[in-house]
Amino acid sequence: MKFNVDELLTKEAALALLYDRWNPEPETETVPLDEAVGRVLAQDQFARYTLPVVRAAMMDSIALRSADFSAGTPDTSGWKRGVEYERADMGDDFDDRYNAAIPVEQAVFQPDGTLRIAEGVMVKPGDGIRQAGTTVRAGELLLKKGCRLVPTDLCVLATGGILEIPVYRRPVVALIPTGSELIPLGEIPQRGQNIDSNSLMLKHMLLAMDAVPLCFPIVKDIPGQMADVLAEALQKADIVVVNAGSSKGEEDFSTRLLNSSGTLLFHGVRAVPGRPLSISLVGSTPVINLPGPPVAAFNAADWCLRAVVSRFLHSYSQRRPRAKAVLTAPLDGPLPLRFTSRMNVYRDGDSICATPISKEQSSTAENMATNGVYISPVGEGRLEKGQEIEVELIRSEDFL
Repeated sequence: MKFNVDELLTKEAALALLYDRWNPEPETETVPLDEAVGRVLAQDQFARYTLPVVRAAMMDSIALRSADFSAGTPDTSGWKRGVEYERADMGDDFDDRYNAAIPVEQAVFQPDGTLRIAEGVMVKPGDGIRQAGTTVRAGELLLKKGCRLVPTDLCVLATGGILEIPVYRRPVVALIPTGSELIPLGEIPQRGQNIDSNSLMLKHMLLAMDAVPLCFPIVKDIPGQMADVLAEALQKADIVVVNAGSSKGEEDFSTRLLNSSGTLLFHGVRAVPGRPLSISLVGSTPVINLPGPPVAAFNAADWCLRAVVSRFLHSYSQRRPRAKAVLTAPLDGPLPLRFTSRMNVYRDGDSICATPISKEQSSTAENMATNGVYISPVGEGRLEKGQEIEVELIRSEDFL
């Protein structure tokens, strides 16, 4: 039995169908600032302190009185430290009798201990000084809720005196690999066997999404065994991912089981590779059935699972870096569908080029090792050699 393209949902419609029925309540927890990178902020954060508290030297300086320069550069031969001037390194506060600072490079300390300031130095009140609050002010909004924290955010929060922050709880995502042909990583495959490589890929995709993967051992294509594992996963996880068994083969039990266990929202999307994707709701838990082939599993997880995890975190889906590239060969797209094409992206002089890697004419390993993808809109059709497209980079642009 084949999928009827006219009955398939677009990615956007598929997610909207789920979101209409699944809107998880936010759950928060407090974590130390040092453990917060990658977490999603659950509340707006405001500075607790003002810095500088009063003022601070803008650079390694000599603090002095601007009034002494009212008639030009003064004779400093009799100046004494702590009376007419003081040393103030960058960030230091200093005595209130001094109201300005000059860079230490504009002065020379003589062997006899006296100070000589370069001729022509002019000083006004406030020169060389960072005033109170120029770093941060108490009550200032530092970061808004919903942002995914990066290392520079920790600097901002620490400067504002924040030691712990509220973040959204990470979803626990059960990952269930299925297939009688699968063997665990490390075993030597025999005839009719295949290594479960998807679990490792999906686990680390989940970690990068700020989810907590709960990895189950391989489930054989036995309906009763799959039902038991699914029941356990539903008790332990916020989201369940079943990998494989999503198509319509003789041993593709997963979708049939999910249809009988809960509400099958849809089966099949207008996106290839990865068309057999399905999502069900079992109670209040979304169960995503990803297709088994690695390229299709990656594509479906990349747009669907990423979006579902982001919804649980009440945040946004992270986008990969993108680049404009020139096609080095024609690219045929199935008109009724949105297609994802793996690309070898490279520099050729001042241009960035993209060579499509055919799923039919290349090995799975060659396909998955590419460094870019192109995702078409629905109905785009054929693209010609020499056309410019926007590619998403799997690796940094530095590797092109």
